[in-house]
Amino acid sequence: MRFTLAAAASALVLTACASVPAPETAQPQAMAPAVNAASIEAHIRFLADDLLEGREAGERGYDIAAAYMESQFRLIGLEPGGMEGYRAEVPLQVMSANQDEASFVLDGEALTPGQDFVVASHATLDSASIDAEAVFVGFGLDTPQLGYDDYEGLDVTGKIVVVLAGTPGELASDISAHLNSSRTKARFAADNGAIGMVQIAPEGLTRRTFARMAPYAAGESMTTEAASAASELQVRAMISDATAARLFELAGQDFAAIIETAANGERPEGFALNQTLSLSAVTERDMVYSDNVVGVLPGSDPMLADEPVIITAHLDHIGICRLEEDVDRICNGALDNASGSAIMIETARALADGERQRRPVVFIGLTAEEKGLLGSAHIAANITPAMDGMVANINLDMPVIRYEFNDLIGFGAEHSSLGPIADAAARTVGASISEDPLPQQALFVRSDHYNFVRQGVPSLFLMTGFSSPNPDDDEGQGFLNFLGGDYHAPGDEVDNGVMFDQGAKFANINLAIIQAIANSDETPRWNEDSFFAQ
Repeated sequence: MRFTLAAAASALVLTACASVPAPETAQPQAMAPAVNAASIEAHIRFLADDLLEGREAGERGYDIAAAYMESQFRLIGLEPGGMEGYRAEVPLQVMSANQDEASFVLDGEALTPGQDFVVASHATLDSASIDAEAVFVGFGLDTPQLGYDDYEGLDVTGKIVVVLAGTPGELASDISAHLNSSRTKARFAADNGAIGMVQIAPEGLTRRTFARMAPYAAGESMTTEAASAASELQVRAMISDATAARLFELAGQDFAAIIETAANGERPEGFALNQTLSLSAVTERDMVYSDNVVGVLPGSDPMLADEPVIITAHLDHIGICRLEEDVDRICNGALDNASGSAIMIETARALADGERQRRPVVFIGLTAEEKGLLGSAHIAANITPAMDGMVANINLDMPVIRYEFNDLIGFGAEHSSLGPIADAAARTVGASISEDPLPQQALFVRSDHYNFVRQGVPSLFLMTGFSSPNPDDDEGQGFLNFLGGDYHAPGDEVDNGVMFDQGAKFANINLAIIQAIANSDETPRWNEDSFFAQ
C-alpha cells in the first residue's frame, strides 16, 4: 500500500453507508468460516521472515516469495494462468532524468536546472528536444461528462501545454485524485495533440510543490510502460513559481491572480502564452524483470467461462529500508502486504475445496506495487489469456489486523454493483461497510485495483475499518497508530501485534464477496452515475 501521512491523524470518525440490498441472485449465504487463523499465520510468517529481506521487486527476496506463492497455487490445484506457466513477467525500467543535460529556454534565456525547472524521465525516449509554442490550459482537464473541458477552443496540436496542478474544488476526492495524476493529465494533453507538457505546482495550491519535488528530480524511479505518462509527450517538465510568474508576465497575464482563482476552487481559463519554449531531456535507464504470479480456478458454467473474476494482492514490499548495521534494517511488510497475500492464498484454497463457482476466478500475486502500482499496471493493460473478459477485480492490500474490527472501508463500493454485494457479505459476520474516513489520502487511486478501474473493470478494495466491538478501543486509533508508526518501517513484523483471527475474519468476508460475484446471474456493472463508468 502506498500512503502519505499528512492529515491522517485528524480523520477519526466515519459514517456508515446506507445499506443497499444486493440483487437477490448476488446475496451471499451465511456460512461457517472457511479460512482459519492458523493458515493465515503460517503464510504471513513465511512471507515476512527476515530471509526474504523485505521482498523488494527485482530482488532475491521477492523471487523467493513468488516461488512460494506459485507452490501454494500448485498445492491448491489452481491451473497456471500466466504467460509462461504461472508466471507473467513484468519489464521494469529503473530510470533517471539527467538534469545536468536538460535545458529549458524562455525568452532567449537558458534557465537553470534544479532551480528554475526540472525534467521528468521518459518511458521510451533516451533523449528528446522540442521547440514549440506554449499554451496555458488551466487544470488541463478533458472531461466533458463532468462539464470540464479545459482544451475547448484551444489549439494545442504540436505545442507545449502549460498545466496547473490540482482540480476544481467541488470534485469528490477519488475523482479528483484520478484527474490530478500526472499520468491522467499527460494523457489528456497527448490526446489533444500536444508534444510537451510543463506543470506548475505552486505554493498554496498543492503539497507536491516545485520546491518540495525538485530535490528528488535527479533520483532514480521505476516504471513500466503501461504505468507511464503518455509517451507521445516528448518532454515533460515542472517549473518554479518564479519561472511561472515570468512566463505569464511575458504573455501579459497576472500569474498571482490565476493562482488565486485556482486556490478558490474555480477553473482558470486557458489561453495562448505567445511564447516559444525550447526544452530538452535525457533519460538514463536499466531494465529489471520481476514476475506476477497467476493461478486460475476454472468455473463450472460454460456460459460464464469468458467472465473471469480477478483477485489481486501485491506480494512485494520495500526491502532493506535502513542502512545502519546495528539496527533492524529489514522492512518485512507483515501487514503490507504479506497479510493480503496470505488471505488471497487461503481464499483460493477455500474456493477450490468447495463446490466449484460458476465463473472462473483468477488469483494474481502482483509485483512492484510499492514502486508505483507497476505490476498491476502492466498486467491490467497486457492481460494473460486467462483474464480475457474480466468482469470484476477484488483487491487485497494491507488489512491492518492489529485490532478487532467491526467495519470495513469499501473503496469503490459506491461506484458499482459490487458495493451491495460487499455490504451483504459483511453483514453475514455482523460487520458493515463504511465510507472513506481519510478522503484526503485518495486511497481509491493508490492501490492495485486502480489500474483495473482504468481499464474499465468494476473494482473493490476493502480495508479494515475504524470501528471496533471493543469499547476500550479508540475510534480509528488502531489503524492510525500503524499508519503513523510501523507503516513502511521495520516494525511491520509478524510478532508485533498481528491478530491472525482478525485476518481469518477479513478473509471470510472477502470469500463471501467472491462467491457472490462468481455465482451471480448478473454481470458486475458500474453504476450509471459513476464517473468511472464513462
